Amino acid sequence: MKREDLKELGLNDDQISSVMANYGKSINEYKEQVANLTSERDALKGQITDRDGQLETLKKSAGKDNDDLKQQIKDLQDANKANKEKYQQQIASQAKSFKIEGALRDAKARNVKTVLALIDTDKVSVGDDGKLVGLNDQIEAAKRSDGYLFAETSKPKVEINNGFKLSLLKR
Repeated sequence: MKREDLKELGLNDDQISSVMANYGKSINEYKEQVANLTSERDALKGQITDRDGQLETLKKSAGKDNDDLKQQIKDLQDANKANKEKYQQQIASQAKSFKIEGALRDAKARNVKTVLALIDTDKVSVGDDGKLVGLNDQIEAAKRSDGYLFAETSKPKVEINNGFKLSLLKR
């Protein structure tokens, strides 16, 4: 979808901006989903490769003493459990980052990476409902201290009073 296509449909600039903003929000959600799924797929491929290597090691060890084999299995189970926890933390961290970046875009940050440098992400957490906790205060503080990093959310109305009263006459 392009602005030119919407102009051809007869929409004015304000309508086009509104449509593009809503379209951008939905596209960002899809981008986040794709990034999460891609990361998950890559991690799973890595886990499969690791498991295949572990099975090969076990096959080679099968001819040895049974106690050694049991110990290797226990070691592998512990390693797999640690890898699973690490992977879950990585996914949670990535999801948190995507949510923070989305919130900054919604707050009209001109450059998300620049504003992100002003945010202490360690103080931001994802609640049980999936919403970010502790971010809005930091965004507001950044807007107060570095307002130029954010686009204006509303245009102030400028009224010019030159002392004359104009009235429109219907004819």
